[in-house]
Amino acid sequence: MKRTIAPSPLLIVAGVLALLVILVPSGMAEDPTAGKLVDTKDPGNGVVAYYFHGDFRCRTCLAIERQAHETITADFADELASGRLTWRALNVEQPGNEHFVEDFKLVTRSLVLVSYQDGKVQRFQNLDKVWQLVRDEELFSQYVRESTRAFLDEG
Repeated sequence: MKRTIAPSPLLIVAGVLALLVILVPSGMAEDPTAGKLVDTKDPGNGVVAYYFHGDFRCRTCLAIERQAHETITADFADELASGRLTWRALNVEQPGNEHFVEDFKLVTRSLVLVSYQDGKVQRFQNLDKVWQLVRDEELFSQYVRESTRAFLDEG
């Protein structure tokens, strides 16, 4: 008679809990924009680095926002101070913000650089590689830094 070894119930419960911790987004994750008022009107002139998110904020989405914000604020302090560049994190699921999905052809949470002239969008660039690079903070920051610098230098 062949004998099979069944895993202990405690081991099964521990495995399920570990899987839940990995797969379920944490409501306890730090929201970089929590408690901050965000000016949603379009600027007259300049570039806005938007991080577009929704109501549901997974750990990866929060990491992209945090890393992008840190890179922009650290590497573009002069541009931010002068108003040439602005950082904005916006929830596209909030009333009045839905148009951004169509305006910038968003398919997921996104970091988008937008150039405005006289309040009108002149051009924009979706930095779509942030999803591929989020787990490597150095490459992520380099990508955001170089893309933002090139975008600012274009216009």
